[in-house]
Amino acid sequence: MYGIPDADPKAYEVDYLITPAPGGSDDIANLWPQSYSSTVWNARVKDALEGRLRDLVCRGYLDLATAQREIATDWIAAYKKCFRTQSPDPQ
Repeated sequence: MYGIPDADPKAYEVDYLITPAPGGSDDIANLWPQSYSSTVWNARVKDALEGRLRDLVCRGYLDLATAQREIATDWIAAYKKCFRTQSPDPQ
């Protein structure tokens, strides 16, 4: 699965690099497998960031282009900046 040997399909989600809400597409270049639990920086943590960025954009605190660039460039750095922490909140 996804070129990951012995991968359990339930352990991954096909994730958007940039979600559709802030303008991401269904193009294969915008999709990638992300583990739910392989590291502390996992799919659930990125989902929390996506929600936070969507909220900031909708409230006018962050422009869409910046949100897209930050999540596409380094989503972990974007999480640290948005949540003002060096590690993800416990899930």
